[in-house]
Amino acid sequence: MRVLLLLGVAVLTVAACGKSPGERLAEKALSAATGQEVEVSKDGAEVTFKTDKGEMKIAGGDDATLPNDFPKDVYLPSGYKVESSMQMPGALVVSLAAPGQVSSLFADASKQMQAEGWKQTMAMQQSGETQMLAFEKEQRSAMVSFDADDGDTVKVSLQLTRKE
Repeated sequence: MRVLLLLGVAVLTVAACGKSPGERLAEKALSAATGQEVEVSKDGAEVTFKTDKGEMKIAGGDDATLPNDFPKDVYLPSGYKVESSMQMPGALVVSLAAPGQVSSLFADASKQMQAEGWKQTMAMQQSGETQMLAFEKEQRSAMVSFDADDGDTVKVSLQLTRKE
């Protein structure tokens, strides 16, 4: 949890400063927290953390987009807007805002993922406002969650992992 908090502070620091001193400060803080050498670079709305374990990219804000290598066989709701994405070795987490209702997006996701060859392993409907699906395909797993936001907007979270 401490590392995640430091990552958040580092992202805000780099995003706010956008300058080399901010990147250096973030590198020092993350290196101290993780015990590893960390390199931080900022490119527009994307911040990249590099360690000997791999690379983590975080993007957010109005200019956030899906990663270029986002899988073509994973559900995306119509009219979505990317709010943030985080890529790291073996995992990808994307947060979207989409027009519609939780129940209809839930049904669409289930249908589309299965049509793409994903095996649905879980469907959970805590309420009309919060629902979740889980899938597996080959060496990958996907979790798709839906939370009612305000009015006709739904927060959609996609968590993709690759089994090693």
